[in-house]
Amino acid sequence: MGENHVVPAAGERWVLLHNHIFKNAGSTVDYVLRRSFNGHFASLHGSTPDSVIAASVLSAFLDANPEISAVSSHHVRYPLSVIPGIVLFDLCFFRHPLRRLWSMYRYFREIDAPDELAQCARTADATAFFDLLVGNYPHLVNDAQVNALANSGVYTRPPTGQDLRVAIERVRQISVLGVVELFDESAVTAEYFLTPTFPALHFEYVPQNVTTAFHGAAEDEFRGEIGEARYAHLERMNRFDTQLVAFATGELLRRFEMVPERDERMASLRWRCEQLQAASEPSTLSIRHAGA
Repeated sequence: MGENHVVPAAGERWVLLHNHIFKNAGSTVDYVLRRSFNGHFASLHGSTPDSVIAASVLSAFLDANPEISAVSSHHVRYPLSVIPGIVLFDLCFFRHPLRRLWSMYRYFREIDAPDELAQCARTADATAFFDLLVGNYPHLVNDAQVNALANSGVYTRPPTGQDLRVAIERVRQISVLGVVELFDESAVTAEYFLTPTFPALHFEYVPQNVTTAFHGAAEDEFRGEIGEARYAHLERMNRFDTQLVAFATGELLRRFEMVPERDERMASLRWRCEQLQAASEPSTLSIRHAGA
């Protein structure tokens, strides 16, 4: 019989990567990661809003910071980077596109920033804001989530049905899939499937950066403020995003249904959220209703 041999072979490193799409509950997800991983979490961004963090930059950062187990960034793009020696578990949340746009408007109304969109949101009405958004910023309003997955967020033309197919396949492959409207289901599913790899991850949360709800009266307010014609135009500009989020919702629920003792795990999550909320700043908002 041949002899056993031991050769130099480093073990693989596991890193959780939050691909943070703007106004998709990212601040709350970052809050969860920061609490769970403590000093082993890093928020990684470029120097300008349109920065792109290449695989080589991410790899160099992780090599220089071996203690990091979780990273969040607006600027790491799909397709997912391949980094030798590191297994990336990507985490990405999606949101109904018109709810996302309404949240964007409410967010810009609340921040003190010098850019054109923030100034318009604060000084004008929703009609003027969305006219400006559609007229001057099509990359922000036209199937932005499909574009983020299919084209690395680079907007050179309106997304197509082929882009939707690419985006759907990428959703299928995402390690940790979330839907803002089903945040608690997303959290329970993430905890269950990631515990073997990241036992420190606990998804209880206090909603962060919460803006006005988009349910019932708020949706009617949105339609009323911008008018049916503008609302219908936004729906047309987001028809592929709507289909993408519908697929993501179905895929999330498929994964959620695999979780054993779902009711007990959901009750545990919500109890932990209540305890965390009680120890934090008072709030009457729930992420299920607020859609951060």
